[in-house]
Amino acid sequence: MNSSKAIAQRFSELDFHDDTFVSMTVLPAQARSDATGSVIELRLSRHHSEQKRLVQFIGCANLRVGLDLDVLVSNLPPNTSGVESNVDANVMRELIQSQKRDWDVGYGSTRSPLNDKLNAMSELVLFRVQFFGGIVEIIAREFLIENTEIGRNLPNAHQSVGT
Repeated sequence: MNSSKAIAQRFSELDFHDDTFVSMTVLPAQARSDATGSVIELRLSRHHSEQKRLVQFIGCANLRVGLDLDVLVSNLPPNTSGVESNVDANVMRELIQSQKRDWDVGYGSTRSPLNDKLNAMSELVLFRVQFFGGIVEIIAREFLIENTEIGRNLPNAHQSVGT
C-alpha cells in the first residue's frame, strides 16, 4: 500500500505546465455506505501535441475551486501553471473547516462527519492544480492519470491503492 506522502510526492513531480484546462466533472458517491467513492475528474489537453489527459482524484473528501473564467480564457491555449500536493494536516484541516459553514446542514446532537474526516487525515492528500486564472484544490486519497486518446495509463501515474 502506498503512503499518502508517496502519493503526494508522485503528484508534485508531474508536469502539467502549459496544458489547457478542458473540463472538470464531480462524481459524488451514490450510497451512504460508499463515503470514499467520490471522484473528481479534470480533463486537460497538451496543445502542442494534442494529447488528451484525464486526471482522476479518487476517494475525495473536499473540493475548493477558485476560477476567473475571463482570465483563464485570456491565457488560452496554455492556461495550466502546474501542480503541487502535500499532506500537511493543518493545511487540510483549515480547508475542511472553512467549508463547514457552506454545508447547510445542522447535526444537533448527532455526530458531525467532520470528526471522522479529521480522524482520517493521515490517509488524505491535498492536491492543487494551479491555472493562469485560478486554482482547484482537492483533498482525496489517491489519483490516477490516463491518456484518453489511447486509453492507457501514462508513465508516473499512481495506480489505485491496494492494486
